[in-house]
Amino acid sequence: MDMVLQFGLPIVATAILIGAIYLVAGKRGAPALDEALARRRLLEDWQDFEPDEVWIAADRRAALATDKGSARLGLIFAFGDKLPSRILGPGDVVRAGLEGGRLMVETRDFTRPRFAMTSTGEVTVRPWAERLTKLAA
Repeated sequence: MDMVLQFGLPIVATAILIGAIYLVAGKRGAPALDEALARRRLLEDWQDFEPDEVWIAADRRAALATDKGSARLGLIFAFGDKLPSRILGPGDVVRAGLEGGRLMVETRDFTRPRFAMTSTGEVTVRPWAERLTKLAA
């Protein structure tokens, strides 16, 4: 009986705590991106980045933006319930291209090196893939 209490009680208590946290916090995801939100996130995170053109992925979980003052690109992506952003400049991109209906991007960022963004069609995505590829040179 002592063995059951010693090992069983902590397991049950942990399960109850995890269940309580889930009930309180819920399963929220990041908000769906639109152009205004993408611009706002980039301006909040990067004061030296001024978004110009913006592309939103078809699933609204990622976005790319050009910078008015440079060749850099801004990248916003859903991660859990947050929308973090990255600035991609020359040398930051390893490779980019269209694969199976997705814009695939591999970066030198060790925290999140790969991104897969749902394509909105080859005609609209191809220029973004080309811009990303130029940053790899």
